[in-house]
Amino acid sequence: MKELIDYLNLINEKHVVLSLLNWELDTIAPEKSYDYYVDLISKKSKELLEMTTSDKYIELLNNYIDSDDFNKLEEYKKLYFLDLKDNYEKEKRIPKEFYKEFVKQTNTSKIKWEEAKSKKDYSIFKPYLEKNIEMTKELYKYKDPNSINLYDSMLDDYEKGITSKQIDNLFEGLKERIIPIIKKLKPIDLKSIEYNYSKEELINISEFLLDYIGFDNTRGALGVFPHGYTTTINKNDVRIAFNRTDNIFDHISTIVHEGGHGIFEQYGGKSFEELDICNINTIALHESQSRFYENILGRNINFYKPIYNKLKNICNLDIELDDFIKYFNNSKPSLIRTEADELTYCMHIIIRYEIEKEIFNNNIDLDNLSKIWNQKYKDYLGVEVQNDSEGILQDMHWSDASFGYFPDYLLGTIFDGMLLETINEKVGNVDKLLSDGNIKEITKYLNENIHKYISAYNINDVAKRVCGRDLDIEPIVRYFEKKYN
Repeated sequence: MKELIDYLNLINEKHVVLSLLNWELDTIAPEKSYDYYVDLISKKSKELLEMTTSDKYIELLNNYIDSDDFNKLEEYKKLYFLDLKDNYEKEKRIPKEFYKEFVKQTNTSKIKWEEAKSKKDYSIFKPYLEKNIEMTKELYKYKDPNSINLYDSMLDDYEKGITSKQIDNLFEGLKERIIPIIKKLKPIDLKSIEYNYSKEELINISEFLLDYIGFDNTRGALGVFPHGYTTTINKNDVRIAFNRTDNIFDHISTIVHEGGHGIFEQYGGKSFEELDICNINTIALHESQSRFYENILGRNINFYKPIYNKLKNICNLDIELDDFIKYFNNSKPSLIRTEADELTYCMHIIIRYEIEKEIFNNNIDLDNLSKIWNQKYKDYLGVEVQNDSEGILQDMHWSDASFGYFPDYLLGTIFDGMLLETINEKVGNVDKLLSDGNIKEITKYLNENIHKYISAYNINDVAKRVCGRDLDIEPIVRYFEKKYN
């Protein structure tokens, strides 16, 4: 075991270098250094792939898996090492030079996406998107040559065991139940509240909220990027990026959402004392945690009752709590996914899922992609897209070839309905826990029942282990109907 752990920690050192380089490129690198960083990241990614597909690595893994020490492990630890072996089998088939070029392409694409988004011009990004799609298809032909459904292979990389058939069944059922609720919505006319926050003010607000929900700021860092995200350098260095915004409600939602990711990363893998564990193949489960904090907890008025006076002061707000909370729960169809309310957000994901599936079934002409996008927004949400920045270019995921990721947001939301009912039953009434300032009791429950097991169990497994049944839309539909009807 010691030999394997030593080798895995060498692999993790490569991950650290890559995570730091990507963080620098995203947050503070000067524009003229972009090409240098892209080349360096490509080179280091190739070196990482060489380590994770070496003969030495698989020999160490196989020797350990065949040993008595392995048989003595708890189940979730065994599953973690078996997942490493499965990932090895997939990655071993990828040509190293191809992978280097793929990484270079996606990092260049991400830079071009930023430019296109700022200029509201899809045509700038389109050739890079075409190349991303082409190279992604080639990548998965290497990784999973016997697959009869290329898109299912992509889905499996983000949440193991998930298929488009299962997603189709869940999403079609959800569409049928929530579109009637959306059509009956009567939004409140709320006045716009904007304040020109400095980066330092946004960081102060962020650190206050993160500490409140259970994120350890002494093991975290914050930075600015056009799209909020969380990255893990190691379990003692989990970083959260946020977008500079004058919309305080958007900022709070982003930070509480990313804080959910961060808590999962900080707590997960602590029981592997000698190994710095990272989560793999559990994106839907990860998104369930971030969206649970953002929506189920963070849109609940009771979340704010113990902290509102202090939050109001540090945010320079001049509204009472009853009015403040309306901004988080004023459900109405809108254009921007990351600013959408929890109900209409579901349709944002379904739109992206349907488009992605068609892209990889070769049923979409990319010249018409923005038109297809705009039409779906009109058909499903009744809103008109005015420009590419608020339409096809609003998300970064396709710029780094994260195809197959979007469905995980909604799978996570579906699980959150089940999780809410389970916590109400097993921990205590969530409204009371929040109003009493005991949100960290909820965090502790999640630490011990979900985060502890890192990526050993997929979201289907966790639904059975924690909630006692298969993934089911009924609890989240009940939540939406109670709240929005």
